[in-house]
Amino acid sequence: MPTSPILIRNPMKAAGEPPDLLVLHHGQVRQPVPALLQVLGKFCDDGDGGAIVAAVAVDGRHGYLNASGDWIVEPTLKDARSFGSDGLARFCDQGLWGYRDLKGAVVIAAQYEKAEAFNFGLAAVMIGNRQWRYIDTSGQFAFDGILPHAGPFTAAGLAVACGSTYKCGYIDRSGAWAIAPRFEWPAPFSPLGVAPATENGELYGIINQQGEWVLAPCHSQIDAFNDDGLAYFQAGRNHEGYLDASGVPVIRDMYKLSPTMCSGIVVLNNLRYVTARGPLAFDATLDWFGDFNPHGFALARARDAARGPVWGIARADATFAMAPADMLEPLTDKDHNIAGSQADTPLVAFLARDGSIAMLDRDARVMFRLRAQTGPNGSYAALYDDADRLLWQGPPCATLQLPQPYFCAYAEALLVEVRSVDGLVPYAETMVAATNAKLHNIGALLQAVENGEEETEDAYAYTTGNDDVFNQDDDPDAGARLARSLRTRRRIFRSYLDEGENMRFEFLNDERHDMMTAMYARCVARLAAHFGPPSLDPDYAGAAPAPDTQAWRIGQLWLGIWADSEYGDGDSWQHIWLVCAPSREALDTALASHGAP
Repeated sequence: MPTSPILIRNPMKAAGEPPDLLVLHHGQVRQPVPALLQVLGKFCDDGDGGAIVAAVAVDGRHGYLNASGDWIVEPTLKDARSFGSDGLARFCDQGLWGYRDLKGAVVIAAQYEKAEAFNFGLAAVMIGNRQWRYIDTSGQFAFDGILPHAGPFTAAGLAVACGSTYKCGYIDRSGAWAIAPRFEWPAPFSPLGVAPATENGELYGIINQQGEWVLAPCHSQIDAFNDDGLAYFQAGRNHEGYLDASGVPVIRDMYKLSPTMCSGIVVLNNLRYVTARGPLAFDATLDWFGDFNPHGFALARARDAARGPVWGIARADATFAMAPADMLEPLTDKDHNIAGSQADTPLVAFLARDGSIAMLDRDARVMFRLRAQTGPNGSYAALYDDADRLLWQGPPCATLQLPQPYFCAYAEALLVEVRSVDGLVPYAETMVAATNAKLHNIGALLQAVENGEEETEDAYAYTTGNDDVFNQDDDPDAGARLARSLRTRRRIFRSYLDEGENMRFEFLNDERHDMMTAMYARCVARLAAHFGPPSLDPDYAGAAPAPDTQAWRIGQLWLGIWADSEYGDGDSWQHIWLVCAPSREALDTALASHGAP
């Protein structure tokens, strides 16, 4: 097999441009044109000293790429898939499917509505609505017979297919039923000659190639066997595990066990690695565990007495390699998923403290580094090797968009309305001015309340927004609505984690709460340095202040600050709020001056 290239994702792009992949092969770096978004599967030997892979351009179109980063088949296709053991790959052009060889040439023209991969000389193709047949590598029908659905053949010589009753069974290479249709769902046979199946969609068991139950139906779920010869199963809540080919649980009675196993290792609840021989006992105290990849390592996080939480590489021999001290965290994408390893590239990307992106190997050594640099024509990305030799330099642009920390997000990055704590006092003073303006114009507010009108956003010099108190819940009491309209409230810090983030990274909500608490203390200290010691018992007009509010009396107004956390449907929020409101005495005086009761 020719040497596969190294693929390195470059997120340092001009604003609005998506990250693309650089291709490093034999010391040369190419940036494919059109830009490369991802490759699909591994590079395959093209039989002529090179390699080829299905790939996707950044515009979503598909094609085929060689190891040097050249498009062998330009990315104009709707879809393209990886090559099978027969050296053919299916592709979709203008809504129809065909097959290409390892040179990228079309060997079976696009003519099918759907198509499966070639396996062991045969492929299933759809020639009409729920009409499937099998073809050979020359494109000829392999045998007579039309099936409502058909799947790929496996090493056992059998393929899943549906019969006229829409129950499924298995056919042999002649098209004859080797196991008559009786299953609601059958998995493909594994190389071990067994397959999970269910007859009623409720209880799953394991069959042999004669259709006999090796394990009678007894589990609520059994997935297909993986490359380690094991199948994930569920036997009810809190009872997950893996079965061997005879149906014996080798991992059992687990909860929140990953259905994805690699190198015989699986993650339990993001808190432990387990194998068929038991848990892996690491040489470090890990507090987060990522899935192992095909290269035999995984991203993980440890607790270090000197450095605190430290990211690094967990290896199959239960050793942990800490990332270098200048590494901040693993690189994440726009959806806050950790960027995984690229095909044939046993490297993981880390965001460094200086803003560069380092590619680490399984020993946590920096092998390559992307840096943002500036030249006479603008900013550009540059790739360096482990000896700090320049390998590639991207085109310049006015401004590069750079990846930002996620796990180690800077507290200032979660501020809203103000950019830093330094801007808090001037911002608070604009709130005070806005609230004073409202109080001095109380006549207009009284008329608005009497007419049942809502406050407008441009009523005062200070622009109000959706976080203002008077834009919140309706209140039938006119006095309460007046008091609410007189207040000016702003959220100045916001952290939000959705359900998926909380499930993937259970440690993160606690760390964001700690960040909010620290930011709150900084904000209080800054306000106290300017306005003096705070009061814990402000007499706001209208509704009482939020619990644990700290406030400052400024003339006839109160300026208060408080923090709170919210949880719901798996989501979590952390907020810090500023509010400026008149005192009860100030409101009474203002009302009396307008003859209001």
